[in-house]
Amino acid sequence: MINTQFFEDLTQQIARLLPQAGAASEEVKKTVNAVLQKGFASLDLLTRQEFEAQAAALARAEERLAALEGEMARLEALLEKPVKP
Repeated sequence: MINTQFFEDLTQQIARLLPQAGAASEEVKKTVNAVLQKGFASLDLLTRQEFEAQAAALARAEERLAALEGEMARLEALLEKPVKP
């Protein structure tokens, strides 16, 4: 999930935009923070680290698949060669 610093920064930016946030600033921040966290949680987002880990795993799987395809082609070529008695 997204780190809490992201929510805190976004909450502060939104609170600064609201003109009546002066007196109720802390309450507004808490409310906005809760709404943002709930909204982002429903989006099922990944962190950059999770995305990079999945991308690395996919790259390894693609490399392994390419190696296996090459090995399979080599074995198929061996099968196609006529057997000398």
